Amino acid sequence: MNRKPLISISTPVYNQGPFIEQTIRSVLAQSYEHWEWIIIDDGSTDNTGDIIRSWRDERIRYHYQEHSGIDGICATHNKALRLSQGEFIALIDGDDYWPDYKLGRQIEAFEDQDVVLSYGVCCVVNQKGKDICQTTIPEDSHAAANDPTGSVLNELLFRRYSFILNSTVMLRGSAIEAIGGFVDVAGLYQDFPTWVRLSLEGRFAPLPLCLGFHRKHRMSITFNSDKNRFLDKRLGFLLKFLLDNEKKLHHLGLFFEPALLEKHWEEMRKEHIPYDHYNRTMLMLSLGLMGDAKSEFRAFLEYCPSMKHRLMYFLIHLSALTGKDLVNPSADLKKKIGDFFRRDS
Repeated sequence: MNRKPLISISTPVYNQGPFIEQTIRSVLAQSYEHWEWIIIDDGSTDNTGDIIRSWRDERIRYHYQEHSGIDGICATHNKALRLSQGEFIALIDGDDYWPDYKLGRQIEAFEDQDVVLSYGVCCVVNQKGKDICQTTIPEDSHAAANDPTGSVLNELLFRRYSFILNSTVMLRGSAIEAIGGFVDVAGLYQDFPTWVRLSLEGRFAPLPLCLGFHRKHRMSITFNSDKNRFLDKRLGFLLKFLLDNEKKLHHLGLFFEPALLEKHWEEMRKEHIPYDHYNRTMLMLSLGLMGDAKSEFRAFLEYCPSMKHRLMYFLIHLSALTGKDLVNPSADLKKKIGDFFRRDS
């Protein structure tokens, strides 16, 4: 992109004193420098505001508001959107951070005027910045790029979860304004409903590289959220979305039968409940919450009491006694052995 359009960065933040400095440093380190940053402090009671104000950069615009809580996150993003002057919008949470190439590489995707949203691989890390896992871009290239328009719904509707994480996203400002801003749905964050709604507006540009580091820690919102409640809220939103946009979906050649989708979603729920306990156990182990991991895996065993899982529970029990993750290091050791032989081959 020959010209240098302004990118507006949106960050609602609440009590992220331990992490916000790394977030700030990662934004200031961007190779692409033509940006403004709207940070809205949602009534932090720790030193978050002091840390932000200590940085002297005219591109950083700090705003304080009374605490609105989790349910106000979408409204806060829309407030930042109204304060933005950029042609493009990038999102980063106050405990996440970016690689220094993020904005520079991603802005190039918007040379295609039909692209309304770009995203990439998200590297999930723990409170110390240690890798936990990475998200993946769908193998179906049509769904991944929403090409033709609406194709990504085959992933978003049937799976009901978003592989597009905030810290990797950049949006075309005119597209988000065309749908009235970030989509506000009671009980949900702004991301999933907005990506679903934008799927009817134009193509997506997935980049197969890490565009953001998403931090999981004991106080993060997603760690403490009620997953089953989110599933119910997403179901309600998706059904309403199908009804509200039936004509547009048909015009795009997309036909979804709500009754069949509801049946599919209920089957997914039955599979999701036990493995949500399993996934939370693995996350807790990676965060060093050994006692919590033991309790969480015990709940998983009620659904899946196999010998293999009982052996895993024994290792988790030992992890809780020793304070060391004795489950995941086995995978790390396997990787190190594989790397050793590949290096010497």
